[in-house]
Amino acid sequence: MMPETLAHPTPYTVSAALLAREEMRAACTARDFTAIFLLIRKYDHVGQDRIAASVEGFSQPRISRIVTGKAQVEDLDVIERIADGLRIPGAMLGLAARMWEIAPDTARPRGRDPLRVPVHLRDAIGVPTDAPPVDPRHDEVTDTINRLLATVETPTDDSDAPIVLPPCELKKRILSAWSSGRPREGAPVLVLVAGFAGSGKTEFARFISEITGWTLVDKDTLSRPLTESLLLALDADPNDRHTATYQDKVRPLEYRCLFDAVFDNIQLGISTVVTAPFLQEVVSESWLRRLKSRCGTRGVEIAVVWMRCDVDSMRDYLETRDAARDSWKLSYWDEYVASVNLDQRPACTHFVVDNGRHAKTNLADQARQLASRVRDAS
Repeated sequence: MMPETLAHPTPYTVSAALLAREEMRAACTARDFTAIFLLIRKYDHVGQDRIAASVEGFSQPRISRIVTGKAQVEDLDVIERIADGLRIPGAMLGLAARMWEIAPDTARPRGRDPLRVPVHLRDAIGVPTDAPPVDPRHDEVTDTINRLLATVETPTDDSDAPIVLPPCELKKRILSAWSSGRPREGAPVLVLVAGFAGSGKTEFARFISEITGWTLVDKDTLSRPLTESLLLALDADPNDRHTATYQDKVRPLEYRCLFDAVFDNIQLGISTVVTAPFLQEVVSESWLRRLKSRCGTRGVEIAVVWMRCDVDSMRDYLETRDAARDSWKLSYWDEYVASVNLDQRPACTHFVVDNGRHAKTNLADQARQLASRVRDAS
């Protein structure tokens, strides 16, 4: 006898009546997804399975953990996926207008119209000089890209530190991918975005991924659930990121998984942006040489970005994101700060992005605004 086949839950869209309720608006403003999912159940009579079926990458158990308060939604990309899946207007969640709000009947284009490329970039990608005028938003995006790419620093000593992709070449590749809408053009690029906790790594990595179409691999997104479970299995604090238990037994596995995922992409010729602290890795010339050797055999170019940030700005960011994994740092701030070397830099040619409170450009705000303009101009 054949087993009965269960119908796959049909996707769900939040009703207009629920979106109009004051309590729903308040929950969205606070990004309180526990309350949002409970309100969906109460007023739209929709179960967790249908909510999960509507949001990319979600499962019913994950919805259950959020509803019961055992899991939180903190990452911007997850919030965006929930907004898109459930059709919650971007403004209600503090996001830019979503593409389905701007053009409800069309999917988001995968590339940009080359005839709308800024004039000063047309020769580089072969666009006729008499092509129609560029949408002014494209020039604005290009100007913002130039500001956010900040400055370039190179090693000042006489050591034979490994030299990776020249920073000027990375800037050219990013602008070309943005202008042409062809993220897989040319040799694949591996961009490492490194820095201390709260320095703005995730925002900058998302900024690059947004404008280029290159794949984003975030260590926390990739490994955090497994890291927390492994620490619990070791009778340790799931939010531990500073003891020998984490540093010796868990961290090496995190980075191994991270680079396994990265190399799956670049072996297929897909440029990839990877973000993690990399505090031990980028100061090790031997590690950088091994990475360069491994990438070189596959024709992959490497670029390293270091996020520079002052201590007060890092603390402000950690307090704002209010993530459990930062609890030890915030509780023992003086002890943590004593372990932070603000003069640390990668032992190779690298970008430095200034994300401190006195920086000329507010990275987080600029990156969010840029992402919005990219979506509008695409």
